[in-house]
Amino acid sequence: EQAVGNLVANDEWEGLTMELSQLIQTAVVEDIKANAREFLGKDDYKLGDFSKEMDSRIKQEVANLRGKENYELGDLVVVVDTMAKDMTSDLTGKPYETGDLSKELDKRIKTAVASYCGKEEYEFGDLTAEIDRRVKNRVAEYLGNDKYEFGDITREIEKQRREWVKDYLGEEAAANYQFGDITKKAISNFTGKDTYEFGDITKKLMGNIFKKK
Repeated sequence: EQAVGNLVANDEWEGLTMELSQLIQTAVVEDIKANAREFLGKDDYKLGDFSKEMDSRIKQEVANLRGKENYELGDLVVVVDTMAKDMTSDLTGKPYETGDLSKELDKRIKTAVASYCGKEEYEFGDLTAEIDRRVKNRVAEYLGNDKYEFGDITREIEKQRREWVKDYLGEEAAANYQFGDITKKAISNFTGKDTYEFGDITKKLMGNIFKKK
């Protein structure tokens, strides 16, 4: 009886799940249809209706920007051109003339570069010279030396690497350093053993996970 009861309950649950799925699917479809009717202004949807409606609306907006009732071929180009000229006029503060945008952009870029270089007016080569100066200053700060020579950065990195190895391994071990010593030291610190045997890391991990509190 219990088995039969379980089968009936399971069957009822599966049936309820199917009914809920169909209900949700129907609700989603109806919602899409309602939105489509509202967007298209018609009850029946046909393939391509959305694309046609979007095209119609865009053309109407372009026509409105042109102050016309209907869109004509080329209107969009005229609208974009007009908007670009109006934007340029806003930037320059004067009626648009051919070449104004290029001149305004050139002026603004040079002003920004002059400000970056700490000068009032831009001169050719200022940006390159300023970047070179800043790089040399940063290198001098890193090296602690005002006079940079080719290879200084590499030598400084190698020097700092050796000092780190000496601090990590100890002065004697660093003097006799061999490839793999740093890895061995790291494993030793982790396992707490001077010599490594296969399985030590796994044992340590398992011990940390299951150790008694």
